[in-house]
Amino acid sequence: MVPSLTLRAKGILAILILIGYLALIAGYLANKRNGLVAIVQEMEGKQSTLELVERSVNLLAHSLVEVQTVLNEQAGVEAHAISVDDQDLHLEALNLEMERVLTTFPAVSEHVVRFRLAAGALKAMPSVVHLSQVRDSEQVLLLTLQDALRTLQRQGAELSQEYHRTQQFISGFAVAANVVGAVASVAVILVFFTRLARDINRLRDRASAIVKGYDGEPLRNDRRDEVGGLIDDVNRMQVDLRRLEKQHHFTLQQRFYQEKMAAVGSLASAIAHEVSNPMAAIAGVTQFIADESADDDRPQGRQINGYAREILVQTERIMQIMRQMTTLATRRSLEPELLDLNELVRSTCGFIRYDKRFRAIDFEEALDPNLPAVTAVSDHITQILMNLLINAADAFDRSTDDARRCTIRIATRVQADEVLLSIADNGCGMTPEVLSRAFDESFTTKPAREGRGIGLFVCKSLIEEAGGRIELASVPGEGSTATVHIPLRALDDSRS
Repeated sequence: MVPSLTLRAKGILAILILIGYLALIAGYLANKRNGLVAIVQEMEGKQSTLELVERSVNLLAHSLVEVQTVLNEQAGVEAHAISVDDQDLHLEALNLEMERVLTTFPAVSEHVVRFRLAAGALKAMPSVVHLSQVRDSEQVLLLTLQDALRTLQRQGAELSQEYHRTQQFISGFAVAANVVGAVASVAVILVFFTRLARDINRLRDRASAIVKGYDGEPLRNDRRDEVGGLIDDVNRMQVDLRRLEKQHHFTLQQRFYQEKMAAVGSLASAIAHEVSNPMAAIAGVTQFIADESADDDRPQGRQINGYAREILVQTERIMQIMRQMTTLATRRSLEPELLDLNELVRSTCGFIRYDKRFRAIDFEEALDPNLPAVTAVSDHITQILMNLLINAADAFDRSTDDARRCTIRIATRVQADEVLLSIADNGCGMTPEVLSRAFDESFTTKPAREGRGIGLFVCKSLIEEAGGRIELASVPGEGSTATVHIPLRALDDSRS
């Protein structure tokens, strides 16, 4: 995982990188300047040597002129008169200068030695021959030093050119390094703040969308700083808000169901109370007629007795319907209690059959007679069963096979430590895409005015609250099966 860096740490890191870059450039330029200083020092050394050689060359040239003058005098050539003693003084000064030349140019030591030998011989025995030897040695030495002088001048020119090239390189490199550093810094700053602004805008837009009910994919987060933490917080806020909204819708649905059933129960009780007395009177009178006509063998008497008993049967049916409606709609405890699931299924199916949606539907019951009692909230199981039955009935409304016999099969059985309640229909079924989203809140395939898409969501929430689960299987065109798994031991009991 990429280590997290706060915005402050990123800023410090950027400053350190900039300082390191500047230090690197400064070190490189300092090294180049040291090379420039070395060139200057070498040029100064060459200049000193050049001055020494120039001075030596001048002395040699002057001495050579003097020696040649003396030789010309000895040959009768008209020239300035110079005594041999003056020549000795010039040779002595030249000899001292050659000492300094030898320390710089050891290569001319052989010519210097010849010059000294010739000068020594001349001093010991002045003669034209010795003076000629001095002149010859001075000529050779002068030519050698002139070559050295030209070499020094050329090297000085090369050093000067190198100095200018290095100086230009340092100046150009400094400018280029500053430009590159400035461009890189501006680019990094632009990229950083552009990305920061983009993520902040994403956060702002997503926060606004979440407030309006967005429930899609969370924001992608590839940051490891404070903004990344804020993105994670916004994603968590989205999940929490949607969860709270679902809980709120679930609570409203429960309240609506309870209030509706309470209203139905209240109305059913009032109707039952008002109807019970007339029905009791009708039943009493009819029973009297049936008893009185029981022994009447006349055709008319037997017909009256048959009518009376049919009235009694229908009267009992009306009273049973009223009792079922009153019992089912009566407000019950919201605490888990022992329930006879089979009886609850029978009463709910008996009540819901009066809905016009179920008039053309056959009910098949496959209830396990040995089913043990389950611990659950009666109202919740009733609500789950009614929602699943209504969904099954709606599946026939969308079925394209009009010739198919519409059937809903309700079954109960025990499996391991669970009781299974299954509701199967042979309606239109669901595609895999619809099946995958069937339990999503507000998802529905019904027209806008016929469904809100919270029935299965409520069923799932209620059964999971009780520690169970619900499964849904479907084949397009063949039907669907919803299976409710109710634990034999209640969730509250398992916690105690």
